[in-house]
Amino acid sequence: MAGEDTPGRGDTIPPGSSDPTPGPHTPISAAEGLLAIEPVLVAADDHLDLVIRRAGASPSTRVLGVVDSAGVLVGVVTSHDLVAAVVGRLAPGVLLTRIHDADGLEEYARFVEATAAGDLMRPPAALPETATLAEAFHLMYKRHVSGVYVVDAAGRPTGYLDGLELAAIVVASG
Repeated sequence: MAGEDTPGRGDTIPPGSSDPTPGPHTPISAAEGLLAIEPVLVAADDHLDLVIRRAGASPSTRVLGVVDSAGVLVGVVTSHDLVAAVVGRLAPGVLLTRIHDADGLEEYARFVEATAAGDLMRPPAALPETATLAEAFHLMYKRHVSGVYVVDAAGRPTGYLDGLELAAIVVASG
């Protein structure tokens, strides 16, 4: 990724810097401190009602982490998927317009039949704290998620980085 980024203002956030604007080579550990958003963690067998309440209590965390009994991140659930599951319960016909092929039918069934976090779980979206913002945004873009988890060497979440919240900081700092 090094050749894809243009260094410049906010390229890194050195300790004690007067320039808080994050750049592509800023470590996600530094950006995490700017955001201070707590991860929202659930178990795969947690009922969607509980998962939705937990998500609603922390609206800045748009991607919920699904952890196993050892606290290791095993997947993620997006707020978009949670809303689609509610729509699937209340007005399943709304989701029918998205069915154009077998994949669309599979997605429809996933939302309509979901009862637990594991039913909506996607593969983990996680990076080590040594990763850069460029790597974080690349993963968000590639995986179609709006946030990523920061994990330790064992894969346990230590933080959360939200793309929209980070974009707001960049825009606000001009």
